Amino acid sequence: MLKRKKYSEILDEWLIYQKKYVKESTYTTYFSHIEKHIKPFFKEKKINNITHEEIQGFLDNKIKNGRLDNTGGLSNKTEKDILNVIKLSIKYAMEKNYVKDFNLNFKIRPNKKKVTLLNQNELNILIDYLKRKNDSYCRGILLIVCSGIRIGEICALKNEDFDLCEKKFLISKTLQRVQYIGNSKKKTKIIIQSTKTLNSTRTIPIPISYYDYLKIEKNDNYFLTQTSKYMEPRTVRYKFKKILKELNLPNVTVHSLRHSFASQCIELGFDYNCLSEILGHSSPSTTMNIYVHSKQDFKKKCMDKFTL
Repeated sequence: MLKRKKYSEILDEWLIYQKKYVKESTYTTYFSHIEKHIKPFFKEKKINNITHEEIQGFLDNKIKNGRLDNTGGLSNKTEKDILNVIKLSIKYAMEKNYVKDFNLNFKIRPNKKKVTLLNQNELNILIDYLKRKNDSYCRGILLIVCSGIRIGEICALKNEDFDLCEKKFLISKTLQRVQYIGNSKKKTKIIIQSTKTLNSTRTIPIPISYYDYLKIEKNDNYFLTQTSKYMEPRTVRYKFKKILKELNLPNVTVHSLRHSFASQCIELGFDYNCLSEILGHSSPSTTMNIYVHSKQDFKKKCMDKFTL
């Protein structure tokens, strides 16, 4: 016999269960989506009275009007994250016999957003600036340019993660700001935790061209600041925007440098498996599907190799 329960109660129960198995950042993301989006829509409704069509309608509405400030729809990533919470929580409800078999085949819009990249000339202008400036921040951005590491990874990176004898560095942690859960005046907090996935923990060789710009001071200092104080991602982004404005370059994101790195590596003939490991992906297909953007001139060179 089915146990009739409110969906909100099931979500709370599922969150307690998940807390034992997921990282703090993942848990806070689940909590945020539940409290800000899912619970306000379904309110006191029992899980047995919720239909597939109702959930699909909820998702469709979030695509168009999901932002809490009423300025439009949610991002594709947020849509996927909310759908993931719904699917996992309903699967949990089925396992607990709160609801019978539920159709979890929902539709959300495909991700059509393209990442804006600097062209080669613009990238060279940025690199020249970073080399000239050569402070700890610019050396950190330069490391992203030539290794493709994530913004949270560069923020958590410490001098002790570098092996100068073997000319390599270890990525094992990430730093990010998450929602603060609990009774506090603080809305968010900084956490430093293990990397995004098991594959994200990796050792990367230091490029020879970067070695001359590598400066290590006190061993337990953060690499990006060369002090005992970290720099958080939003500060990294703010300073990066200022540099782009100063150089009159397009307003790209720090993360776009990761895309540029991957694309350049493909053009240089990197083995896909090797590149996937450097980027910390689970498989080469992930690398190809997400990060590689072939430039038009490179496509032309490839096509010109074809002979009739």
